Amino acid sequence: MKEGKSRRLMVLVLGAGVLWACEQAPDNAEGVAPDVPGAVQETPGPEGVDPGDPPAETEPSAPPAAPEVEPEATAEGLCEDDDVDFIRPEGWTRSSHCKGEPTDYDLLFDDTVVRRMDVTVSPADYQATMDDLDEKLGGGGGRPGAGGRFGNEDPMYVPVTIGYEGQQWSYVGMRYKGNSSLHSAYRAGIMKLSFRLNFDKYEDEHPETDNQRFHGFKKMTFSNGFKDPSLMRDKLAADLFRAGGVPAARGAFVGVYLDYGEGPVYMGLYTMIEDPSDEMLEAQFGDDSGNLYKPDGDGATWSQFIEESFVKKTNEDDADWSDVIAAIDALYGDRSDGDAWRAALETVFDVRAYLRVLAINQTMVNWDTYGFMTHNYYVYADPTDEGRLTWFPWDLNEAMLVTGGGRGGTNPTSVMLDGVGSDWPMIRYLLDDPVYRAVYRDELEAFLEGGFAVDQVHALMEQYHAMIAPWVIGSEGENLPYSHLRSQQEFDDALSGGQTPLKPHVVNRHEAVLDALAVD
Repeated sequence: MKEGKSRRLMVLVLGAGVLWACEQAPDNAEGVAPDVPGAVQETPGPEGVDPGDPPAETEPSAPPAAPEVEPEATAEGLCEDDDVDFIRPEGWTRSSHCKGEPTDYDLLFDDTVVRRMDVTVSPADYQATMDDLDEKLGGGGGRPGAGGRFGNEDPMYVPVTIGYEGQQWSYVGMRYKGNSSLHSAYRAGIMKLSFRLNFDKYEDEHPETDNQRFHGFKKMTFSNGFKDPSLMRDKLAADLFRAGGVPAARGAFVGVYLDYGEGPVYMGLYTMIEDPSDEMLEAQFGDDSGNLYKPDGDGATWSQFIEESFVKKTNEDDADWSDVIAAIDALYGDRSDGDAWRAALETVFDVRAYLRVLAINQTMVNWDTYGFMTHNYYVYADPTDEGRLTWFPWDLNEAMLVTGGGRGGTNPTSVMLDGVGSDWPMIRYLLDDPVYRAVYRDELEAFLEGGFAVDQVHALMEQYHAMIAPWVIGSEGENLPYSHLRSQQEFDDALSGGQTPLKPHVVNRHEAVLDALAVD
């Protein structure tokens, strides 16, 4: 790290056992700021790292040592509704730990830094998570086992301590997450696994953590960059959706360290992503009281209503799916009178917003979602829009990858989607309508000229690549078994070379969209 470059850290502590060791700077290393909560840490970077030519304002920096926690007075940490004699954990502060305090998006989702998170877990709990994965998935470490796919059962939660920016959060629930990414990685012996945190998971067992929050957030998810040698697709694609006018969860790059009894081990660079059911609805829609659904399974095609396929993420105790049922009924209404059909559909579903999602999705290429797979999107009954359903994306680690087709042989690189059948009615019915097809064309053109402009997307890619490089390659970067990279060169080539380079992909997609519009 070059002198004068600031670096802030996030610390995640998981628990038991150490998988491999990593070198850390001494507590009083030159350039490290005093261990004060919220202080910016300045640390010399790794020698021999050549991340390329970063923009002048974004120099690559190396992971600093974890800051020590300096607790604040307990009295100052009381939440608004706490009794005066209530005892909160040591180091608890109202702004960082209490429910109802403002969410600190600027701190957690700063696009200009990589932060460190330390996770501490007891050896026994760590071993329990490994036994749980072994039972449900089969043997780890590249060996076969008796287990299989998870099915409907998630991995187990265990309590961990989280360290971040000189503060700590106790009894946080942590579990591993993922479908094919979790199964494939664990069976191959790769321990860089995606996970999620729930900050008040254990409030019943530990009432001192009642309504614990992480700078306003109850939940966070952590994506491991599976199938992504650039390690930026999850964040980059969400940034591009928002730049195009589509709600999408905020993300940030985080270097995660795990201590399960023998000292901190570097788990690798992750993308920390807010949970859409948490604070995103209020932040991006202005009202979080509506029904949020995460469709999955056969009903997620919108070919019919299947209650189990429309999983509620808010208002879970309210057995009411009338908004989804109304949208499906309208979608399958009589289309012989186009005006009447469109009017009925638009009463319950934001059609233009969906066509915008679709246009951005097909421009950048994101095959692991609707039209190809029956998952990885949300719909929200927006109270600020008379309860109309609004569609937005999720799980974008395979965006901007050209791969095989989805169900029915659909071509994921298709722009106008003429090969999509009626088994994906939200696409087929809308794009068969001449009015909506014209709207879709407009959205394609708008994204090319706006959020997907070549120069600005390339600049953003270069910024992120330079920023995360010291956390990925070099002496303090990722190492097996905590990496999905086959070599450091694979990361170096992620922008312009290799099998899935990002910068040529942007240029190629511009050409593909313009060609499709010219002949449509």
